[in-house]
Amino acid sequence: MTPQATFHVNIPDNSLSGGSWNDAFIRAMQDWTDLTRFEFSVISEFVEPCIGRGGDTFGDEKSSTNFTDTVCGTDYGENVLAVTLATLTCQDPDCTGTLIIEESDIVFNDAERWDIYSGPIQGITIDFERVALHELGHVIGLDHEATNDAIMRATLTDFGSLQTDDINGANFIYGGDVSLESIYGFEIKLPEPGPLEEQENTINISGSLTDSDASVNDSAIDIYQLTFAQDTSITVDLNSSDFDPLLYLVRIDSTQTPIEKFVFSDDNSGVGSAARIVQDIPAGTYWFGATGVTSGSEGDYSITLSSLAASIEGALEEYQTIYGAEVQINPNPFIYGDLRNSDFRFEDKFMDIYQFTVKAETDMRFDLISDDFDTVLLLVEVLEDQSLGSLVLVNDDNIFGTNSRIEYSLPPGTYWKGVTSFAIGENGDYRINVSVNVN
Repeated sequence: MTPQATFHVNIPDNSLSGGSWNDAFIRAMQDWTDLTRFEFSVISEFVEPCIGRGGDTFGDEKSSTNFTDTVCGTDYGENVLAVTLATLTCQDPDCTGTLIIEESDIVFNDAERWDIYSGPIQGITIDFERVALHELGHVIGLDHEATNDAIMRATLTDFGSLQTDDINGANFIYGGDVSLESIYGFEIKLPEPGPLEEQENTINISGSLTDSDASVNDSAIDIYQLTFAQDTSITVDLNSSDFDPLLYLVRIDSTQTPIEKFVFSDDNSGVGSAARIVQDIPAGTYWFGATGVTSGSEGDYSITLSSLAASIEGALEEYQTIYGAEVQINPNPFIYGDLRNSDFRFEDKFMDIYQFTVKAETDMRFDLISDDFDTVLLLVEVLEDQSLGSLVLVNDDNIFGTNSRIEYSLPPGTYWKGVTSFAIGENGDYRINVSVNVN
């Protein structure tokens, strides 16, 4: 079932430059519809957005929008351009599941100077359409973005359209295609955003090389990222009737740096001119590159990947520190673990520690996520003698609920990620997502 929302839209009058408020708002809805799995539809009818809002009432079951003097009776805060008012209901009687948005009304601050234009911000005049895009992102369920280029930044920017981070955020929620930027200047496609955890997996991908793609050796290339939760035997076939295929398989670490021991390529091991890689690989994150043998290769292709996981998870190297804690050397950008009663104790709280290396200064984001406990994330520089360096960062919750996030530009060195809880004695499953901020 396609996730969707319907807005009643018939905003009176036009902008200073003559553009229609209605047309701009509908274009903003259409942009989200065209570029994500979420679908907006419109009913050409004016409905006052504040009807039924206030006191103990929460709307009229009709999503709508307009300019208003107040936020349905409450003054706009300082520098607040617009507000999205959502009516939420519980998915189950005990209200333990996901909240469902039943109605969303968007109000725009009538005291601001509004117009409709593209390009950089024009003085104190606010572009209505990019603010509408932002507020519709809240309707979809997106929060403010703190770092990446996005229409969902908390303050206005010169971006007047949806950015990769916005599209990824919506599709991550609703299951559409997700991609991420790389430090090398090209996008990485994520056909499976989460790790492959089943013992047997089969993935089929269809794509096309074009002159607008990134290139390697003067040939277009598409790159896909997959993460394997266990040691795995894989068979990957790249087929094309339009060009002679060349297939790459590269394991990357959390800084998007290739791990040299796990770099493979093939151009003719499959049927006919098809490329095939058959390989036993350790648990981790990999890039699959589809390109051509000759320069200028373009056309359609297909990738078929089958994997058979080992019966047990592969053990990464561990060592005991001078502090008595076990440290796992884990370069993966996705880590799945659990705090247990047998773990090392730090300030009477259980703790897991992971070591990784940064070879060149990298702007990084670390997210620690758990449904079982209130998380605390530590990031520590560690020296060769295992003493702690000058960089010691800690985050507990911040604006991310009970999850934790650290964003920092790390110089070359060796680091420990520490996972623990806010309260004594808490344990349970968690995951760490490490990504590179590309600006």
